[in-house]
Amino acid sequence: MTVLRDLRARIAQIEGFSPERKAKICRTGWLAVDTALPGGGLLQGALHEIHSPDPADGAAMGFAARLIGRFQAQAPGQVLWTSCRADLFAPGLSAAGVDPARLLVARCRDSEELLYTFEEGLKSKALSAVFGEIGELDFALSRRLQLAASETGATLILLRPARFGGEPSAAVTRWRAESRPGGWALTLFRCRNGRPGHWRMPAKTGDQA
Repeated sequence: MTVLRDLRARIAQIEGFSPERKAKICRTGWLAVDTALPGGGLLQGALHEIHSPDPADGAAMGFAARLIGRFQAQAPGQVLWTSCRADLFAPGLSAAGVDPARLLVARCRDSEELLYTFEEGLKSKALSAVFGEIGELDFALSRRLQLAASETGATLILLRPARFGGEPSAAVTRWRAESRPGGWALTLFRCRNGRPGHWRMPAKTGDQA
């Protein structure tokens, strides 16, 4: 048992988790969802992914916006949103509880520029979280991003197309969000030390599950 415990600790250190460092948690505010997560919320200083079956589906963006607001309320510092798109809807972000005064937006030209911005943002001690949209991301790159987030304590949340959900990733949690009649659906399909689950969510992101 000692050998197994030491091996797990070593793997955790390699993946960017230090057993000596007390984990910091950010609650989503939905009791049913937080109960499924280890520690009762999203681990800060880690990589999390949100997947959407359709880029035009607003459920994933709404979920991400809610998380931005939660991270802003809990931690000081700016939040960086990186994307190649130019249609970020400011009123929608405000309705989800996002403080525009603490939100930085970086519009990138391609995936290479996105990855560069992710890593540089994570290295900055002025940011509490980095949010971005990206498609293809191999395991080695995801692990590098996870390590960078762990080293500085800044959280990275990536929005990705659902077709990449079956590929390996170093993300601590992986979610799927999609619109449904009368609301939307949220699925936690991978969670390190947690319990995967599925929830039917109300139409308003601010409502409780």
